[in-house]
Amino acid sequence: MTFDTAAFADLVLSDPEGVDHRLGGLWETRPHVILFLRHFG
Repeated sequence: MTFDTAAFADLVLSDPEGVDHRLGGLWETRPHVILFLRHFG
């Protein structure tokens, strides 16, 4: 299964300190793994 990473490039997520990061900026310098976890609590 492959994904179009361009669709995720403009997505912005916050880290635990509250700093926003654009996903497209993360893999400009090196590859990254994006992992989605489902939690039932």
